[in-house]
Amino acid sequence: MRRLAASIATVALAWALCWGRAGIGPDAAGDPGSAGQFLVLEGATLIDGTGDPPRRDAVVTVRGDRILSVRRSLPRGAGAAGAGPARVVDLKGRWLLPGFIDMHAHVTILPMGADGLFQSHSDRAASEQVLRTLLAMGITTVRNPAAPSGDGVALREAVAAGSIQGPRIFTAGESMNLPAARLSPPAVGVETEEQVRAEVRRQAGAGVDFVKLYASLPPPLVRAAIEEAHAHGLRVIGHLQETTWTEAARAGIDFITHGAPWAAAYLPAERRSEYRALGAAVRSRINWLEWLDPRGPEIREMIRLLKERRIPLDPTLIAYHTKFWGDDRRYLNSPDLALVPGPIRATWDRGWLGWGPREFARARAVWPKVLELVRLYYDRGVTLLAGSDVPNPWIVPGVGFHQEMELLVSAGIPPRAVLVIATANGARALGIGEEAGTIEAGKLADMVVLSADPLASISNTRSIEWVVKGGVMLRPADLMRW
Repeated sequence: MRRLAASIATVALAWALCWGRAGIGPDAAGDPGSAGQFLVLEGATLIDGTGDPPRRDAVVTVRGDRILSVRRSLPRGAGAAGAGPARVVDLKGRWLLPGFIDMHAHVTILPMGADGLFQSHSDRAASEQVLRTLLAMGITTVRNPAAPSGDGVALREAVAAGSIQGPRIFTAGESMNLPAARLSPPAVGVETEEQVRAEVRRQAGAGVDFVKLYASLPPPLVRAAIEEAHAHGLRVIGHLQETTWTEAARAGIDFITHGAPWAAAYLPAERRSEYRALGAAVRSRINWLEWLDPRGPEIREMIRLLKERRIPLDPTLIAYHTKFWGDDRRYLNSPDLALVPGPIRATWDRGWLGWGPREFARARAVWPKVLELVRLYYDRGVTLLAGSDVPNPWIVPGVGFHQEMELLVSAGIPPRAVLVIATANGARALGIGEEAGTIEAGKLADMVVLSADPLASISNTRSIEWVVKGGVMLRPADLMRW
């Protein structure tokens, strides 16, 4: 415990030193939400999330929780033409971006029981710590892709009401899967179309934003779930394998999650039965990648449908990288582990994959195929989203999102495009593109202030000096005091 406390203190000190370097005094933000009060962010280089080139010496004026204007120079009579008092924050030498959107963040944290399965109710304290950490890392909105319905909705509403600090939440309910799968919460077993439809109705009644379908569901149950969810105004997230992405796209699914489909149908015909015989172990994914032709006709057709039907995909590359490098000190001994709540850390077992040196070597050898797939999605026009899959093993809240952006760049996607993926694409996919995702007049004032240029190095997205959520300026160091 002393060692963990010391690590947390070290992280907090680093943030404090960051504020000292920033040259922004403790009273700079004031209370920008006050009636008649304007917040003026002056002098930063603006990367607005639209994909346009950066704009130097931008001036962004905020009133309440909204962006009032985006200009190149401060108008006379600070604020909106002198309509009220203004608090001006000098951001010269800094970069201003939209708040990040993590499209795959499990923020209802479930403790693990003695049986090795997650419990069905969340740990509220751990969930709140994760939310504050995500916000400190510049993430102002999240999609919670699976949760106990009641807990997910309650957490969403608590953030919306301001009773806890964190990113805005859009939440799914329990994942639906076949009972024969080793179900672990948040999941529910369904095996008939009637059960699928009843579960969708139950979750709709609980107030979720999305329905989540899982790997073992066959096509008839996937089709029934999509039809029932759409009848209730809910969109469907698919973490699929038994049903291929191609079949799901034709059935009208709204989102695909993770970077590879892992289905036998995408392999050469002579390998399919051999792959199925390997079972569901994570180790079999190494074989899948070894045998895959990323430019084969099945993959080409899948990508064509994802693009044509505008089905967004969050690759969660970091969730694969932490597996393929699961014995690497960069994860096992990272100083960022101090940011991981105890109930999460307790579920991370270094040997959970059961891999030895040979498996890790094989996995790393085929990693370029994972990157090739993601680059193909991007090059052929599939809408990509950024998601971390926190709190899977060795994915640190918030940090994993920034690592995801780094991995997208390593796949060959330009940094400016990755920033659009991490902001505007997420907002549009959530259906809030008119409200968030870019820095434009009339939108929510969700922004991040950086001390270093993210276009020079995407790793600079971690150089966060301020987070602005709904017009309120927040210091990361303050958010991470728990």
